[in-house]
Amino acid sequence: MEAINPNAQLVSIFGPPEYNNFNEPVPFSNQPRCLIGFTTAFLALSWIFVCFRLYVRLKVARVPGLDDLFVALYLISTSIASVVFLVTIKYGTGRHFLLLSVSEATQYLTLFYVLNVSLNFATSFIKFSLLFQFLRMFQKGTWEYRSSIVGIVLVAIWGITFTILAIFPCANIPDVWNIFARDARCWAYGSQDPDIFIATLISHNAINTFFDLYITLIPFQMWFKPGVTSRTRAGLMVLLLMGATVVTLSVWRVYETVYYKGGWYPTRDPTWYGPKSILLIILEVNVASICASVPIFWPVLRPYLGAIFVTHEFSVNYEERESISSLRKGDAENGINAHYQDMYIMDLVDPLTGREKERPGSRNRSPARGKDDRV
Repeated sequence: MEAINPNAQLVSIFGPPEYNNFNEPVPFSNQPRCLIGFTTAFLALSWIFVCFRLYVRLKVARVPGLDDLFVALYLISTSIASVVFLVTIKYGTGRHFLLLSVSEATQYLTLFYVLNVSLNFATSFIKFSLLFQFLRMFQKGTWEYRSSIVGIVLVAIWGITFTILAIFPCANIPDVWNIFARDARCWAYGSQDPDIFIATLISHNAINTFFDLYITLIPFQMWFKPGVTSRTRAGLMVLLLMGATVVTLSVWRVYETVYYKGGWYPTRDPTWYGPKSILLIILEVNVASICASVPIFWPVLRPYLGAIFVTHEFSVNYEERESISSLRKGDAENGINAHYQDMYIMDLVDPLTGREKERPGSRNRSPARGKDDRV
């Protein structure tokens, strides 16, 4: 085989495509300003919300759990995916694949391999975080608790399966980014058969959409329970709208994948037809991380927001909290996590309960109004 000039364009080696799309206008989703703007903005929001959530759990409430571990793992994997995606812009994302040089195509395919692995980790980790968070919110034996257990098992099977396929797409992994590899034994994400490659993408995306909808609906059943407060209903509505945004992005990505056949339709051009799908999954997991974080830190943030807007009244609360030791003693009798008996902790772990009753041992002085009571 003759030496290949790394600066030679692929079109000079493989010839023009059967369908010439070189004159198509550049879509907005292919423009660097769009890709860079949306990716960096949503990644920054995800970092802010997740870090605030972890601060509340680790420093304020001091009740870390598996949901916090998985959201931290999500943050690492989505950060890697976002940075790699931004780097791919330099090597071909948003341009026609056949107009890339051999070296650019090799770099792009190498980065895409890392990007695909990172996104598979990110989508799995954020779902684990939400489901393990539900285990902390709902009591054992309830429908919500059992549904969360089922979700964890199904997400584990789905996540492990597709992550392995992403890590090992070929018998010899470098064949994934070697466009001149001969007799390469590849499958799933690395398959050169368009039907197999498209089936892998669509099946992963469709199952991902199902899990997004499944996770969104688990806490919403609280809406129909008797005695639910207006505060709880308002919180559920906000979470439902955020969850609906995640599902909408997921469904949109499935549509893009099916319509363009994973970058193979109307001609094979993954760097031209694929950027929108990648951007959508990055936005999806970032919005999901915000959904998982807001209920954790909102109970802590809410009093400070009230202090900003209330300037003519004040309310003084005296509250006695049981010691952790006494709670643990009662826990042995009730079979419930001890620190969840503390009302303050319960608000941080399960902020949707909307507790309106006066807490035992507290005396609430009614707000006093007057010209001398300004704060």
